[in-house]
Amino acid sequence: MSGINDLEAGTMRYGVIVVEDEKKILAYMKRKLGEFPEFEVRGCFDKPEDALEAFVRLQPDVAFLDVEMPRMTGLQLAEKLLRLKPDTRLVFLTAYEQYALEAFRVEAIDYLLKPVMSADIERVLHRLGKFPIPPKPVSRIPVRVFGTFEVEDRQGGVVKWPTKKAEELFAYLWVNKGRQLGKWSLIELLWPDLSEDRGAHTLHTTVYRVKQVLQQLPIPAAIERGNATYRLVAPAGTSDWEELQGLAGEPRLDDPSVERAVRLYTNYRQPLFGGRGYEWSVALDAVSDRLMEKLGGMLLDYYRMKADEAGIRRILDAREARVPAYAEGTSFSCE
Repeated sequence: MSGINDLEAGTMRYGVIVVEDEKKILAYMKRKLGEFPEFEVRGCFDKPEDALEAFVRLQPDVAFLDVEMPRMTGLQLAEKLLRLKPDTRLVFLTAYEQYALEAFRVEAIDYLLKPVMSADIERVLHRLGKFPIPPKPVSRIPVRVFGTFEVEDRQGGVVKWPTKKAEELFAYLWVNKGRQLGKWSLIELLWPDLSEDRGAHTLHTTVYRVKQVLQQLPIPAAIERGNATYRLVAPAGTSDWEELQGLAGEPRLDDPSVERAVRLYTNYRQPLFGGRGYEWSVALDAVSDRLMEKLGGMLLDYYRMKADEAGIRRILDAREARVPAYAEGTSFSCE
């Protein structure tokens, strides 16, 4: 947790940033928040791009964001911040009440109408108490698909799916996270034998069931419905599949990422989703194999550059252990 314990007062202090393009309001917010000992103002920005650049360094617990800003709205900025630090608490500043519903769509704990008064800040503190910042940022991977299919809940247990199709729908939405998926394509994929009316009803019911499960996850996740489309919205990098894509997509490995890469490479198992037999996931098995081989090569390059013989041997041993065992009676040639 990046919040600071005030040992003398016995209270929690929350690290805060404020992003507001009107400089007078920005100065006012800095002064107003400074009146509350529970807040430590770590940065004030009149350009959302500057806030985004400094965000990882400042690690705030709470972000006060103006909704209407040029080039990047507060809502767009919020989505980017949540990808970097999913446990960030969001408070939107707006002059227009109609933005409230859209603000809550991206997991805001409150929206404040300008001008912000002391009572508004007190309400935010009250809501922070209702939705406390977790003791630690979410660092584990709550969704695991390599050789298994496990989705963790907030208590560290594994969620239970109401139906197999709800589980499969979540799996398909997850690997296509952020993409608009057509309603009829989903029905054809999951219920090809149902009539249009029956398929549409079944999809609607199954989406509702998946949404109920999403509430148990330790990360913010939601299914957005569009014009005959569905889209899963959740922070990036929260599954082993995404972690592999991210690491293998880098030009090279650096010191901070090597530990994650080694863990991923040495624990890699096939098939994806633990052999549940999803026909649409067969092609992903081949993709993940290629990416994992690339990651293994990157790890070897890293350890060779460091002249680390033990590291090299560890990767080679893991690679050798993954060579598929050939079925009895299958011819095999070393030539």
